[in-house]
Amino acid sequence: MVGVLIRMKLAVLRHRTTEAGTALSGLGRTVGICLAVTTLVPAFLDFSQPRLLMDLLAVTFALWALGWMVGPIFAGEPPLNGEHFHRQPIPRRTLATGLLAAALVAATTAITLTAFGALIVFAARLDPVAVVVSVPAVVLLLLLVVLLSRVVTLLFRSLARSRVGGAVTATVTAAMVSLCSFSWILLIGIPLLLEYGFPAAFSMVVRALPSSWGLLAVEAAARGDWVWAVGPLVAQAVVVAALFLAWCALLGPQRLARPVIRGSSARRAARRGPLFRGDQGAFYLKELRTWWRDPVRTQGIVMGPAFSVITVLFPLVFGFTAGFPFAGALGALMAAATCANLYGQDGTALWLTLTVPGKEKADVRARQLGWLTVFGPLTLVLTLLGLLLHGDASLVPWALAATFAALGGGSGLLIWVSVVALVPGPDPHRSKNAPMDHGDVTGQSFLMFFLVALAMCPALGVAWAGHALDLPALLWASVPAGLLTGLLCHVTFGSLAARELRDRGPDLLHLMRSGAPAAAPDEPDGATGTSPFETLSGSRLTLLWTFLAVGIVGLFPQGLVPLAIKLDGAPDKVWFLALHVPDPWQWPVAAIMIVIGLAGFRGAHLVYRTEKRRLQAVADATTPHDEDGGDGGGVPEPEAVMADGADPVGSAR
Repeated sequence: MVGVLIRMKLAVLRHRTTEAGTALSGLGRTVGICLAVTTLVPAFLDFSQPRLLMDLLAVTFALWALGWMVGPIFAGEPPLNGEHFHRQPIPRRTLATGLLAAALVAATTAITLTAFGALIVFAARLDPVAVVVSVPAVVLLLLLVVLLSRVVTLLFRSLARSRVGGAVTATVTAAMVSLCSFSWILLIGIPLLLEYGFPAAFSMVVRALPSSWGLLAVEAAARGDWVWAVGPLVAQAVVVAALFLAWCALLGPQRLARPVIRGSSARRAARRGPLFRGDQGAFYLKELRTWWRDPVRTQGIVMGPAFSVITVLFPLVFGFTAGFPFAGALGALMAAATCANLYGQDGTALWLTLTVPGKEKADVRARQLGWLTVFGPLTLVLTLLGLLLHGDASLVPWALAATFAALGGGSGLLIWVSVVALVPGPDPHRSKNAPMDHGDVTGQSFLMFFLVALAMCPALGVAWAGHALDLPALLWASVPAGLLTGLLCHVTFGSLAARELRDRGPDLLHLMRSGAPAAAPDEPDGATGTSPFETLSGSRLTLLWTFLAVGIVGLFPQGLVPLAIKLDGAPDKVWFLALHVPDPWQWPVAAIMIVIGLAGFRGAHLVYRTEKRRLQAVADATTPHDEDGGDGGGVPEPEAVMADGADPVGSAR
């Protein structure tokens, strides 16, 4: 059984891996190897504080365990799980043993085992006898994190299709993104840590975690205390056995029923106001109910505010609060980036709109209004609270201008990107557990993040001009400038999205049904419409992500943030390059970093555009041109969609 499941897992990975997936996996393995080396290196170093090394390893092992816990929540389920075998007459413990062995045959497991080798190095520095204890401690620690990951994944699956699960997923994702963006703050505290060590209370708590019990056993073996050397290992083995039994109990098909969300009562439906009348009102009511009921939409509701709150709280390590007033704008920016696939999230329910000609514009405007209804109050509340907590009235026009521009720009751009760059995903009734299982919207999110930030620039430019020229009237003029920019984006891009939906509606429906763009009547299947992300080589895809990373780091943390700090007059230099050069050069260096960031985004765009043009050239060269081509087809019949396995009514609900 063990050998069969291992070969099955390798076959699944081999057949479902694409060029883009290979590049991303290679990037992930590279990052993992760097983290493993970072874990190993401190074990060879000498510290002024005698117990600092043990505390540092305890914290590191706890972070590895945390990564194994939250990783599957974000990235999706493993290639093999119990549901694949629930119709086979296999005892659960036998199946769990095979799946555990298959889980251990992975690059992530090898990388983690390398990182846990720091425990053996630590033992060798203490006493040769401790090395004997460290070997089973490493094995138990590896089994602990793997089983903990599997149990947490199964427990999370029971919540994933509910609104509570959506909120948990969004919070975890927001914390991961924010932590990756501001992990540099931890580097600044390293000198203080090396000098003073961890606080005693923190050290006691982190050593009490099961991931640190191997360290306790090794230290006890080095000083000859065999009761404490054997006791933690026995306790860790008991925890591993308990996790294994819990995993056995949770294996198999999901037993928890799908959450039931009841519809509105007749009395409640009779109280509809003027906003819910007419075609647009009906679409608007449908949107509001979808935002309330769909767990995937719940992820979008929580993601933006959670990311903004966590992001503005990170600089509190240095007592920096100038980011508080911009919490609302940052939340709207992230909300637009995470909700830019509205039509893709609804799946094949698009045919309900397409079968009623002339209603595309009403549907687009209703979606825009629904997004503003959900995120408008949240954004304004965050902005108001941030201004009150910060207490500096000089940032009020800046915050209001950024907030209004982000709301208006986001409501217009997200609906346009949702149509022109739609990413197909499963219908809502087939929705998976993790964000990565809803379709790869990474490129779409990056594009939205950049476009909405660009839409905020005119209003912020007016505010900067007013501040630089010391003209309060011009500074406050940035607020109506933000309103005007947001209104123009809302109206203009909404109209463009409605026109695109009217012209390409059947093609979009085909894309969502099949996962591939529809070929023109005079083109063979697959001749055009292939995404450049699917055909880019591994090296060029890595180059594209590198350009995007340079763009994000250069434009935001090294460009715009130093400008905000200088405008606020805060003395903190933190890690921003522009603040570490002499004062006359700080403004030019910040401007240069902004240019570097824009150049990074430009480079990513060029890589993408070059590959897209190459695909178009290949399609033009291999496609016979027929002047008497067809009309491109029409809207599929509802029966055809339903025969294909989808439930359009359920999708709409």
